[in-house]
Amino acid sequence: MFKKKFFLPLLLLVLTIPAFFFFLKPGNLYWNMQDDMQMMRQLEFEKCLKDGQIPCRWNPDLGFGYGYPLFNFYPPLPSLVGQIFRTFSLSFVQSVKFTAVLQFVLAALFMYLLASSLFGKFGGFISALFYTYVPYHALNIYVRGAMNEAWAAVFFPLIFYFSRKIILKKKIIDILGLGISFACLFLSHNPMVLTFTPILFVWVLFWLWQTYRLKVKLMIPSVVKLIFSGLLSLSLAAFFTLPVLFETKLVQVESMFQNYYSFSAHFVSIKQLFFSNFWGDGPSVWGTADGMSFMVGFVYWILAILTVFYFTFISIKDKKIDRKLLLPILLIFIGFIAIFMTHERSTFLWITFKEIQKVQFPWRFLNHSAFLFSLSAGILPYILNKIFSKKIAISIIISILIFLFATNISHFYPIYSGPLTDDQKFSGNSWTRQITSSIYDYLPKTASIAAKSAAKPYVDNIEPQKAFVSFSGEKKGTDWLFFNLFLNQEAKITISQLAFPNFEITDKGEKIDYKIEPELGRMVIDLKSGDHQIYVKLKNTPIRTISNYISLFAWLGLVLYLLKPLWKKLIFRK
Repeated sequence: MFKKKFFLPLLLLVLTIPAFFFFLKPGNLYWNMQDDMQMMRQLEFEKCLKDGQIPCRWNPDLGFGYGYPLFNFYPPLPSLVGQIFRTFSLSFVQSVKFTAVLQFVLAALFMYLLASSLFGKFGGFISALFYTYVPYHALNIYVRGAMNEAWAAVFFPLIFYFSRKIILKKKIIDILGLGISFACLFLSHNPMVLTFTPILFVWVLFWLWQTYRLKVKLMIPSVVKLIFSGLLSLSLAAFFTLPVLFETKLVQVESMFQNYYSFSAHFVSIKQLFFSNFWGDGPSVWGTADGMSFMVGFVYWILAILTVFYFTFISIKDKKIDRKLLLPILLIFIGFIAIFMTHERSTFLWITFKEIQKVQFPWRFLNHSAFLFSLSAGILPYILNKIFSKKIAISIIISILIFLFATNISHFYPIYSGPLTDDQKFSGNSWTRQITSSIYDYLPKTASIAAKSAAKPYVDNIEPQKAFVSFSGEKKGTDWLFFNLFLNQEAKITISQLAFPNFEITDKGEKIDYKIEPELGRMVIDLKSGDHQIYVKLKNTPIRTISNYISLFAWLGLVLYLLKPLWKKLIFRK
């Protein structure tokens, strides 16, 4: 019984090992990623937790040491996952590696859960393997180092799975499952939320039509529960999502969508999508001379087209539509729309619907085609069993899986890698490069330009310079700093800290006003002669406070509900 129930999931896990085998090698091996800030984000996230800054919003080392509101706008989920491994004393290098391993494992298992509920266990097994070895998966992990985008793809299957179950069964556990899954998507990658939501809408409409033929009265209970799940997900992720929605105006995000980062510079050609087998770890550039691959994958698009041909042929031949094929055809159709969005012919849509320009790179839509084509592959056993005998069908499927593995496995390994310790990553030129990386992303608008040199400890400048000053008791946290000082005359003190709402400065416990230096956006205070005790602390804005409480009560309520059987036993036990 055990073997029959768990054989395919266990076999799936075994067959996914080659996809992340590199990460299982002992030692502090690191790979050449375009986004090499994973360890730095993990370090900053850990500092926040140790300092009690929960949720993490301000990161003290970034912005050349002047501080930076990174996690007020950058989704924290991969860093939260990485912190699990840090609690077991793994190095930062190892934590990033095992965060990637867990991403592979969960993506495969969740796809198996979804696809097996639609196409049976064997179909689920096929879809999960397709999802594991799709080229864009390798691109995200081994080339781009796009851990957040990769983790967003983990939750696509779960969101589909629970939204369908709500429509079919309406159980409370499915409502909670959808709420948690979509909250995790919110906390993984903002552009994926933007682009995946319309796909989810079509998916929900399909199942409402399949189940209720879109009869409004019958649909209402399911729709209400779906809306409740949506509100739950927004509540769980409110601590992050609401500040992103309402406080992005406080930072300079324009540079993230201009020049190199303009969507118009990153369209993909037909050859790159369907016919090229090139693989590299270079940049995405204007035109077709990209240094990295944007292939859909031969097996994926060929199988999708053959499925459409079979559906068309059998519909004409039998003069009726096979309802079991409707879902895969819909998935394939949306998958090709996603691919179309990567091509310059879709420019009119990017211009018409300006919000999608926040995706930056049109080829990010390959994340959706990878998911949809992989899911539709689960129909393969059904189609082949209708055409061939069971033995021949199984032989064909095995051959396809072998071809899938053979054509894609070489992508699941870094082109360049080597030994790297935490100390090496967080020192010297490497440290400087990381604390200044993308320095204009989320730079507070209080600054007109980014810092060109490192911040001094605590105080950058004192005017007049001839003033005598002595410091003592200096302490610094992630979103606060403290020092005592003595002045022999009145002076202007430029604190080594960027201004950002709501920084508050006190002197001996009394709140004092500060000015914002117009160039770098530093806080400047006027002090009289004598002793002073300066404390600088980032306070919450109203929206941060409200969002924190919304998430706190949402998570508390969720945990209490899930522990309901346990506390019932404790209360009513004799």
